[in-house]
Amino acid sequence: MSSLNDPAFSGKHLREVLRKRPELCEAPHYQDGLVVVHDPGVQLAFEGDHPDVPAQLAAHAKRMRQRIYRAGERVYCAVGYALANVIIVKGDQALVVLDTTESHQSAAQILQDFRVAVPECANWPIEALIYTHNHSDHINGARAFVDEDELHSGKVQIIAHSTLMKAISDNASVVAPILATRSAYSFGALLPQGPKGSVNAGIGPRIINSSVSFLPPTLTFDNQLDITLAGVRFELRHAPSETDDEIIAWLPDEKTLLSAEVIQGECLANVHTIRGTRYRDPTQWVDTLDEMRRKHSAQAVEWLVPAHGRPVGGAHAISELLTAYRDAIAFIHDQAVRFINHGATPDELADWLPALPPHLAQHAWLGEYYGTVKHSVRQVFAGLLGWFDGDPTTLDPLSPRKRAERWVRLAGGREVVLSELKECEARAQSPETVTIDALDDYRWIAELAGQLLRLDSKDEKALKFKANALRQLGFHTLNTNWRHWYLSSALELEGRYANLPFKGNGLAVRDIWMAVEPKQLLRNLGVRLKAECCLSTHKTLTLELTDRQMFVALEVRQGVLQISMSSSVFEGNSVTIHLRTNWSIWVRQMALGWPDMTALLERGEIQLLKGQLTELFDFLGYFELPLEYMPRLATR
Repeated sequence: MSSLNDPAFSGKHLREVLRKRPELCEAPHYQDGLVVVHDPGVQLAFEGDHPDVPAQLAAHAKRMRQRIYRAGERVYCAVGYALANVIIVKGDQALVVLDTTESHQSAAQILQDFRVAVPECANWPIEALIYTHNHSDHINGARAFVDEDELHSGKVQIIAHSTLMKAISDNASVVAPILATRSAYSFGALLPQGPKGSVNAGIGPRIINSSVSFLPPTLTFDNQLDITLAGVRFELRHAPSETDDEIIAWLPDEKTLLSAEVIQGECLANVHTIRGTRYRDPTQWVDTLDEMRRKHSAQAVEWLVPAHGRPVGGAHAISELLTAYRDAIAFIHDQAVRFINHGATPDELADWLPALPPHLAQHAWLGEYYGTVKHSVRQVFAGLLGWFDGDPTTLDPLSPRKRAERWVRLAGGREVVLSELKECEARAQSPETVTIDALDDYRWIAELAGQLLRLDSKDEKALKFKANALRQLGFHTLNTNWRHWYLSSALELEGRYANLPFKGNGLAVRDIWMAVEPKQLLRNLGVRLKAECCLSTHKTLTLELTDRQMFVALEVRQGVLQISMSSSVFEGNSVTIHLRTNWSIWVRQMALGWPDMTALLERGEIQLLKGQLTELFDFLGYFELPLEYMPRLATR
C-alpha cells in the first residue's frame, strides 16, 4: 500500500504549495543587445484576444513573431518561420548553417531573407551544415542550403552526431504510421489555424506542412569535435538531453553557445513528449545543463542561441536561465522518484506533483506551453519501472469492452449514464460554476462517455458528449500539445477525419529512404506481417539489389519474418522466389503496397529470376498494405 495517505507523510504540504500556480514573470533583460536585422511583419501564430484562448497562451505567441536576430557580430537566428529556428554563422567569406526547419520552403525563405538582410553575404557560399539532432523540424529543409553535387565533391560538409542516422532510421520505419498520426494530433496539423484550433505550438508558431528535403551527414563524431569552419572555431559537443544524439556548439572567439534543444525554447522542456518517444532521461539532461553551466562559468558566455525561441544575451541572464532550466528538470525527476519510492502510481504522481514550485513556475522560460509537469512525472515512472503500476489487478485485467459493460451495468444502464452526462454538462456550463470544478466535470464527462463508446463506437449521444467535453478542455489548457490533442480528438469523434487520406505508409520521405540502411527500412515488413496468414508457412524471397551490390533474404517462418543481408546470393530449400531490381524501386513499392509490381515486371525493372508470378504475389500478400486512413485514437 502507498504511504502517500499516511498523515505523517509531509509530501501533502508540497502538493498544496504546487497547486497555487503564480503568474508568469517577464524576463526583460534576456534580449538585451539583441539586434533585429529583418522583420517582415509576419506572425504565423495567433496572438489576439479570444474567449477560447487563454490570455497567457496568446501572449506567449508574441515571442514568435517572424524575425531574424543578430546575436553578437557573427551569429544570426531566424525565429518564427517554422517550428524550429535556423542559425546562420557568418564566417570569412562563407556561411555555416545549423538546422534546417521541417520545411524546404521555410528553409529557402530564411536563406533568401538572410541574404537580403545581410547584403555582404548575398553571394557567400555555405561551407557546412550542422544537424543538432534527428527531429524532422531540424533536418527536413537540407537541400535549401546544400547542393548534393557540392556535398559529394567535398565543397560542403554536413556534420552530426554518430547516432543521428540510427535515430532517423528508427522513426522512419517500424513506428512511422502511428508516429505520423500522433504527431499530427500533438502539433495540431489537422486543426484550423486560429482561436478555434491551433494558436501556436509552444516552441514555435506552428509546424509547416510542405515539401521536405534531407541529405545524410558526411562527418560524424561521438563525444567532441573541434573544427574550424569558414574561418570560425567551433567546439562541438555531444549533449544528450531531449534526444540522445543532441549536439551543442561553442564558438569560443564569439563567446557564444548554440544550445540546440538542451534549452527547448521559451517554455518548460518536454521531458516527455505525448506523441511518443523513447525514455528521455532527466538526469542525463541535467548533467548536460550542468556541463553548459561549467562552460559558462569558465568562459563567460555572452550569447546563448537556442534551436527554439529567441537568443539570450548577457552573462547574468544566461547563468540565471541555465540554472532555472536545470532546476526545473531536476525537480521533476527527483520529486517523482521520491514519491515513486513511497509507492505512488503514475496517476498519483500527476495528482501530487501538478506543477513546479512557485519560484520556477513563474519563470518566463518555464511556462507549461510545451512540456508539463504532469505528463513528465508519468514518464519518469515508465522510464524507471515500466508500465506496471504495482497493483496486480492490472496484470491481466478485463478487456476495455468487458470492463465498460460492467461499469455501465453497475451504473444502471445506458440511459442512467446519459442522464449523468447531461447533468454534468449543464453544471459545467453554468455561469456560477467555479472554473476548476467545471473542468473536473468535463474530465468526468469524457471518461464516462468513453465507457459508452467502448460498447458502441457509433453511439451518437456519447460521441457528442465526449467531443464537447474534450473541446472545452482544449480551450482551457495552456499546454499546446494537450490543446491540440483535445481538439483533434473532438474532430475525430465528430467524424471529420473518417475519410481523410492517410500518408502514414510506414516509411518516411524518399530522401530518407535513400539515406537509411536498407535493413532498417526492411524491418517495416516485419511489423506488417499478417502472422495469421502464414503460421504454417516457411518460404523465402531473395532480393538482388544491383545498385547496392547486396543480396537480401526475406524468410517467412511460421508467423515471423527474418531478414538477412549478404554480399553473395542466398541458397537453401526455402528459397522459392528470387528478384533482381534496385533499392529505390523496391523501397518505393514496399512503402506504397506494391502498386506497380505487374508493370515493373513487364518492363524488366524488376526481374523474376526464380519462382512463379503467383508465388510472388502470394508471398507479398502475407504483408499488410499501408493504412488508407488514420488509426482512431479517441473513438474507442
